Amino acid sequence: MKPLNIDKTGCSNISSNCVVWQGPDIECINLCKGDSVTEIVYKLALELCKLVDTFDLTTYDLKCFSSGVCQPQDFRDFINILITKVCALQECNPDCIDSCNPCPIAPPVGAAETGGDPYVPIAKEFQFKNGATGDDVTTLKVSEYAQVIGQKVSSLVNSTNILQATIADHSTRIKNLEDAPAPIVEFPTVTPLGVLPSVATSMQLVLSATEQQFIQLRTALGNENKIYTNIQKQLSNINDLKSLTTPGSNMSSLQGWTSQPADQADILGNALIMIADMRNALVNVISNLLPSDCSAISLSIITAFSGGQLTLYIKGTLPALNFVNTSGQGTIFTITDSNGNSILTTINIFSIINLPAGFVIDLTGTILNTSGNLTITGDPSFTHKTTGSVCQSHLQYTLVNQATCPDVVYTPTDTTIGFSFTTTGAMQAYSVEIWNSSNTVLIASQTFVSNVVQGITGTFDALTSLTLYKLRVKITINGVESPCEFTSVTTI
Repeated sequence: MKPLNIDKTGCSNISSNCVVWQGPDIECINLCKGDSVTEIVYKLALELCKLVDTFDLTTYDLKCFSSGVCQPQDFRDFINILITKVCALQECNPDCIDSCNPCPIAPPVGAAETGGDPYVPIAKEFQFKNGATGDDVTTLKVSEYAQVIGQKVSSLVNSTNILQATIADHSTRIKNLEDAPAPIVEFPTVTPLGVLPSVATSMQLVLSATEQQFIQLRTALGNENKIYTNIQKQLSNINDLKSLTTPGSNMSSLQGWTSQPADQADILGNALIMIADMRNALVNVISNLLPSDCSAISLSIITAFSGGQLTLYIKGTLPALNFVNTSGQGTIFTITDSNGNSILTTINIFSIINLPAGFVIDLTGTILNTSGNLTITGDPSFTHKTTGSVCQSHLQYTLVNQATCPDVVYTPTDTTIGFSFTTTGAMQAYSVEIWNSSNTVLIASQTFVSNVVQGITGTFDALTSLTLYKLRVKITINGVESPCEFTSVTTI
């Protein structure tokens, strides 16, 4: 069947299943609150079909109207004729006889002898069960039939009026739904305790930040397969190995030891116990086997670089009255750049220890690439003048050259911060990091590897508006990380 509105333009298709009746229940047509428009229209159609069948004169036996009575042209004529006949039979008003019915009325079969109210067959829609006997009532007196028909017609008219009002109300509501703008989904807010600042934040942003940090954590710790694979690397006989601190005991007898580790936590616990066992044994060796004279020596090193000049500062304690350089000239220090090039220089630590000016080394003209990080190492060795004890140590310091940090342009919006910078052309990795305002939580990072001069761009999204973030670039050259200064950026 062709839809009624198939040729109409401007209609918005909304399923009638999505609109429900909010009015009261209408028991006579079995209409309930909450029914969809589809169900309502279907029930109305059924009632309308019944009504059409009821008003169809071809379903009635009009033989008694065949002579002396004008044939009814529609249901209204039919009802008028019935009412006229009832009035005539009951002699309630002699003037109500229809002018087109001048013939005398002959009592039909089944009428009372005195011309009382006759019985006539009733249409199927008006049949009912006899309450006393349970039989189907298929005939009624004409007066009773007329009353039943009148009540039924009145009920149908009332129901039709109600349904028409309902359809009009639904049409208005459907039109309002069609004209209404699309709903905006608003996610509830939560207050995160770690992944983002502890303020009310959209659940979507918290979930996104949680996923990013979970991925970072999983990358740092390894996935479950990698963790369990590495657990198997533990020595198979580790439980039976002797303790270094108490050789009479096995490792499995140490307090807190897990003989059959099931996860990374168990392995870490065993590792800490082993480290403690090794340290205690080492302390025992130092205390009992190494010369006690060396405890008087304590050294540390820091460096600075500016204008091609590298300055070494060595601080600590070195009793010159008791010790001399094992090598008469001093300690050899090695300075290595990020490309692996190195130079050597000899320094007499006795002459520069705790010296505010430090020891200056001119790197201009050397093979070192001073645009990257520099690593300074030395192995000082001192001999006690009296006992002859030799005390050796190792000093190392990595100088992070801030001159390699690029100029970064940050572009914030309400939920994103974009960044862009230009690489230097040397082989190095650039990691752009975004932290919370207190530099305690790394929210996300993006890494780029380049060995040419090129522009790098990127964006951090799912951020909170009007929030302060700290961003920086961390450069890695030959495995050595150089963190640049933080820059404060606030979203709009």
